[in-house]
Amino acid sequence: MSAYPPMVRRAFAAAMITLLAVLFGAIPARTSAAAPPAAPGSSMYETVSAAILQQAQVSRAQATAAGRHTRVDVQRQADDWAFGSAVLTAPAQPDQYPTGRMFLAHRTGRGWQAALDGTTEFTALASQAPATIVSARERQVLGRAAVTLLPTADTTYNTGLRLPFALGQSWRLTGGPHGWNGSDTPYSSIDLNGGDYRVLAAGSGNAYLMCDGNSSGQYGGWVRVYHGSGYTTDYYHLWSPVNYNGGAVAEGDFLGNTGRDVSCGGSAPYRHVHWAILKDTTYTSWVTRSAGKWVFINRSAAYGGYALHGSTRVNAGGQHTDAGGLLYNYGALDFNQGIVDANDDTGINKRSGPGTGYPIVGSVADGETVTISCWRNGTTLSGRWGSTAVWNKLTDGTWVSDAYIYTGTDTIGPNC
Repeated sequence: MSAYPPMVRRAFAAAMITLLAVLFGAIPARTSAAAPPAAPGSSMYETVSAAILQQAQVSRAQATAAGRHTRVDVQRQADDWAFGSAVLTAPAQPDQYPTGRMFLAHRTGRGWQAALDGTTEFTALASQAPATIVSARERQVLGRAAVTLLPTADTTYNTGLRLPFALGQSWRLTGGPHGWNGSDTPYSSIDLNGGDYRVLAAGSGNAYLMCDGNSSGQYGGWVRVYHGSGYTTDYYHLWSPVNYNGGAVAEGDFLGNTGRDVSCGGSAPYRHVHWAILKDTTYTSWVTRSAGKWVFINRSAAYGGYALHGSTRVNAGGQHTDAGGLLYNYGALDFNQGIVDANDDTGINKRSGPGTGYPIVGSVADGETVTISCWRNGTTLSGRWGSTAVWNKLTDGTWVSDAYIYTGTDTIGPNC
């Protein structure tokens, strides 16, 4: 047993992570990873608060009446520049979640100017900010340049992500596709619980602590990871998350533990992670998108639905219940790969050419992963995802109909 209490050990671990990030250039060396929040009433606080209220399209009076409050956590500050998270909290009740963005603020002779990530204003302001406040990587990932530089999210429903827990573990799908705020659309979120309770980064990127219990990153909160593919993921209700302060994370890095934290509002009736996906800064639907080689399907009502791995189906537990089928984490699906979906059969045939007129030269089982080198039109067939004339040439030289392959996109690779 360690001679140090858990809080001291966690603080030491967070400090070491920040030190390593500084040494290896993940975050600027002269910044603070746990700067105090901006004081309510200060000019910077009011400027940033106004920006997040405008983004949420509510007035301060409307927010106050709804039991919502602005929160500005400064993660880095030097001279007349500041960077951090801006959050509009939610009421502490079911189906309520906070709104949050990263902000960049600059003080001039006319006072503070603030911009939220993903806007042209942020990109313009970031071009002037010192590297100790906004790194070159952050200028790309947090600015609108990311939309044109990294278009993966616009070209495929394969997110390229794994599930946010250890490979080989199985966690419960306690809540199927639902909105960030519960029953709202798009159905951008799913709820997961079980395993060793350790929530891991679903892919590489830059990680930020959006909100936590005491502004130090020790007691709970909300972590966001910008993956650089055009996709961003949110992880809420975490207990004892790591404050990476914009530092680089690799796929599988520890973010925090599942918990019941509601530091910025909402409700958590049981221990879980509320996992959401965004295209850049806008929540987008999980429906027919894949992660961990599972494809998520919705019901008309929030929290229902199921996940598919080939023809294997796992049903969600339903609204606000600690129940549901188990999702095995197979790992990320590469962008040149597909999942065999035999449409409730045990497997599909492989042929010597792109059509049913070519000889059968093998088979591949339902749920297996195949790697695709190119495609060509051939015999039209129908599967779970519709009818198509596309046939995929696999890296072993055989051909399979795209009607029985989930890839998340129309075609992969060049035309053969």
